[in-house]
Amino acid sequence: MAEFDTAWTVIMALLVLILQCGFLCLESGTVREKNAANVALKNLADICLVGTVFWIGGFGLMFGNSLGGLVGVDGFFPNLSNVITGTAGHVPDHAQVANVDHEGGLETHVSAMFLFQTAFAATAATIVSGAVAERERFLGYIATSLTLAGLVYPLAGHWVWNPQGWLRQIGFIDFAGATVVHSVGGWTALIAVLFLGPRLGRYGHKNRFFEENSISLMALGGMLLWIGWGAFNGGTAMVSNADVAPIVARTMLSAAGAGVTCITVGLLLNGHIRAELLINGILGGLVAGTAAIHLVTGPVAFVIGIAGALTVMFVRDVLDALKIDDVVGAVPVHLAAGVVGTLAVAVAVPYEALPAGSRLGQLGIQILGVGVVGAWVMAIMAPLLWVLNRCGLLRAKPRDEVRGLNLVENNQRNALLELLEDMKRHQRSGRFSQRVRVEPSTQLGALAYRYNRVLDRVETEIAERIDALRRERDMRAIAEDAFDAMCEAQKESAWAARHDKLTGIGNRKYLEDFLAAPVQAPGEVTLVIALDLDRFKEVNDTYGHAAGDAVLQVVARRLSGRMRDGRDFAFRIGGDEFTAFVQVSDAGSEAEELCQDIAFTLLEPFYYQQVRLRFGVSVGFAVMEPGEPLKSTLRRADLALYEAKSSGSDRVVAYNDAIGQAHSDKMNLIRDFREALERNEITALFQPQIDAKTGRLIGCEVLARWQHPHRGLLTPDVFLPIAEEMNCSADLDLAILDLALQGYWELHRRGIELPGISVNVSAARLADPQLVAELQSRDDIPRGALSFELLETVFLDTISDDYAQKIAMLKDLGISIEIDDFGTGHASIAGVLALQPDRLKIDRVFASEIDRKPARQDLMRGLIEMAASVGAETVVEGVETWEEARVLTALGADVLQGYVIGRPMAFEDLLRWHSAREGQADAVAAPDGAPDKTSDRDKERSLRSTG
Repeated sequence: MAEFDTAWTVIMALLVLILQCGFLCLESGTVREKNAANVALKNLADICLVGTVFWIGGFGLMFGNSLGGLVGVDGFFPNLSNVITGTAGHVPDHAQVANVDHEGGLETHVSAMFLFQTAFAATAATIVSGAVAERERFLGYIATSLTLAGLVYPLAGHWVWNPQGWLRQIGFIDFAGATVVHSVGGWTALIAVLFLGPRLGRYGHKNRFFEENSISLMALGGMLLWIGWGAFNGGTAMVSNADVAPIVARTMLSAAGAGVTCITVGLLLNGHIRAELLINGILGGLVAGTAAIHLVTGPVAFVIGIAGALTVMFVRDVLDALKIDDVVGAVPVHLAAGVVGTLAVAVAVPYEALPAGSRLGQLGIQILGVGVVGAWVMAIMAPLLWVLNRCGLLRAKPRDEVRGLNLVENNQRNALLELLEDMKRHQRSGRFSQRVRVEPSTQLGALAYRYNRVLDRVETEIAERIDALRRERDMRAIAEDAFDAMCEAQKESAWAARHDKLTGIGNRKYLEDFLAAPVQAPGEVTLVIALDLDRFKEVNDTYGHAAGDAVLQVVARRLSGRMRDGRDFAFRIGGDEFTAFVQVSDAGSEAEELCQDIAFTLLEPFYYQQVRLRFGVSVGFAVMEPGEPLKSTLRRADLALYEAKSSGSDRVVAYNDAIGQAHSDKMNLIRDFREALERNEITALFQPQIDAKTGRLIGCEVLARWQHPHRGLLTPDVFLPIAEEMNCSADLDLAILDLALQGYWELHRRGIELPGISVNVSAARLADPQLVAELQSRDDIPRGALSFELLETVFLDTISDDYAQKIAMLKDLGISIEIDDFGTGHASIAGVLALQPDRLKIDRVFASEIDRKPARQDLMRGLIEMAASVGAETVVEGVETWEEARVLTALGADVLQGYVIGRPMAFEDLLRWHSAREGQADAVAAPDGAPDKTSDRDKERSLRSTG
């Protein structure tokens, strides 16, 4: 080889190293920025590692003397000295090398040959780095590159390019390494990506295409590769002659054909041109033309470039469909296009240039060569990569892959990564007080500055929102508190509306709701119990209302204690009135025993402020009949309670038909009594009163009777309670007063002088503020003859200054005041003196059988003397015999009244009685026959009430 050829080869070798620059730019621009430096360092490391291992043994294995056409056995560790030991003559291509002499010297052209092949070996190794980028560990990649450059590539090159290589011997054509360089790198890349698997997130549900780091850097890499390819193909001849220019020109033409194809297909199919498609298509055209670029014509080179580009596009889509992640497209470009270019030799090279002598034979040789090289690569690299993968030296950890290999493997930090780390820290912590560092006058600095401003706005917004949320929370809390308070108040109001505030049990409102929807257990009946406390007023009057409240609370607590939750209910419906509803299985004995038991429980005394309090309770109960409304049962229980109270204290009474009938009769009387006064059914009877000493008629007491249209003449014991219940006592008194005055003036018209006439006056009539004015307006009141009888047992206990003043006013009208039933009430001497009555009417109980009971005579004498001491006359009622009359006269009684003198009688009967009495000289002479001991007056006096 001439010195000029040596210089040419060295220059071309240096230009081939531009391929390394192109690969570095292409791969660094294709991957994401976090992995760009790692890829660049792997490309740079390839030159160092490959140069070393190729010098140690690769060059000898490839170009040393062949052992059976399979492997070189000498030429290792070439010293590459300047000493010239011999001349080998002209070397037409890189397959012709000098032999090693016995002293170890090399021919002068070996150094140029070594430099050129080292660049080729680096290219083969670098092809792999782009395919496995962003996920292969640096140590695994070093092991792969060393094995590829030190063993796999040299033996494949020995078979094809060594003159003694067996594929060279059978006519296999691969001019510039479509198979030896590109397919070897492509096969290794395919095996590696299969072991590695796709990048994280590459083939997820979105089938993401990761954004390239720099399209411009990719394009620069593509241009550098295009330029370097000219040296790649042009330097392969190892001489500078007339063949070099056509080879380089056809290399450019194949790239142009590939580029045009990619542009056309991109516009037709996608409507746009992608940078990676155009770059890889051009590279595919260059790879495909490498095998036969020295033997084809320009048009054929252009077509081979088109075929290479189409192959790249097709295989790329196939790999994506199979989810094989080849980052830079090394497999489609270098393996697929290299195979197509190698096989194209059989059809593209002129027939006479084919070593096999036929196209079909040449195709077989080409297929054999491609297959053998592929098998050789897989036989060595697959086990190696499997071992590396098993040892964890092949694939980076997922966490490291996410962080980026620049930082993890090369500790290569940059502003972008630091900015992203700061952003991640902010994302994880949620605290933005620490701002990111800003590098002035850089794009990332501007981005960091803007990010800090965003953080400022975020913090401001967060503060405003937190403040708004705090205000909203406070308002919500206030609203919730108000709502809760309102709900609580509503609950309390609803509870208070249905419960007694003092005792906590149900009230009348709750009772009404309960009566509308009663609760009754299956197989049981409802027992309705009405209770009323006896002597409760005495507790209130004696110990105060606080003690009365304590009594009510104790009763409610004891009564509630006998109630079962959800089945029995207790209510307080009035001052000292309670009602209970109890479910019982037996309407007979069980009901009565339960009521007796409840009454016994309530009667237990208790202590209030160290005072032992006792009270009574009256109980009435009724059992709800089938189909009966609960209100009706409660009404029947109330009737039983009224019966218990009228029968005495501390009684338990069950409702019966007699109670119901009595109530019905009472209701009928009440209904009739409303009209009795209007229909003048109220009549008056007159009972004479005589002077005890002279026997003369000195007056009459007028007594009320009701002439009922159906029941006949009714005595006061029947209708006086009804009048009081209906608040008609005053109207009844007025009617009797009118009848009494009519009788008085009728006697006067008949010439009968009646010294006095007395009528009963109720407390309701006496309390009437219009009483005195009405009496003053009447002109039929006989002055000094009319007397008002006031019941001592009721009136004297309630005397007041107002009553005393009113009595004085009545006396001024000439109306006398008599105290009726004196001695049976609780009047004191002081009360009698304050009242200043004109007469004291002594009750019949003191006159009965007084002639046979000396003790009563002493008592009567005392009462008569008491009356005399205050200037009042005494009227003795209930005189039944003339013997009693004589004794009473002897004791000093002033007036006598009783059946022995005359029964209550109608006005006409009074006239006849008076006529019969005319001419009697002895006032106390007893008539023939004994008088009837039964006295209507007794009933009238015993039932008279003044409200």
